[in-house]
Amino acid sequence: MGHFDETTCNCCVCPMQCILEQLVGEENITIFLLSAVTNQGTIIAVDNFIAFFDDGSIVNKIPIHKICVVQIVGDFDFKLKPIRKNIGECSCVEDPATNIAQSMIGEETPLLAGSFFRDVTIKDVGEGIVIGTEEGEFMSTVAISSCKIENFGGVD
Repeated sequence: MGHFDETTCNCCVCPMQCILEQLVGEENITIFLLSAVTNQGTIIAVDNFIAFFDDGSIVNKIPIHKICVVQIVGDFDFKLKPIRKNIGECSCVEDPATNIAQSMIGEETPLLAGSFFRDVTIKDVGEGIVIGTEEGEFMSTVAISSCKIENFGGVD
């Protein structure tokens, strides 16, 4: 899952890179960015904080710091880094969202993160990442960057 305990990217970008590395080669992935959604496709590589995503027509090179949510159709058992106490920016950005999500495990809530706004049942929480399930036409698993969560609940 990579080592990121001593980098400046430890609370948000590195945990998402670890999630993406677990999905290399998996099909039916959708990536929700800050302002856009990709087509479904396959993550073909993750390197130096860039995800290489093949949507069938082009290989997108996506900076990981712009990724809010990754969705895979079906149930996926993500391995998460344990939650730890942070200092600096992480303590005021990532920690509060992680703490709220941790208190809501098992609950269904509307969740807004960038271009993603869906009802999600929170399943697990790790350092910088919230794992949820979404029921729809097909059940899917979502990995949400804690740093990109804008709202747990409805949006007016």
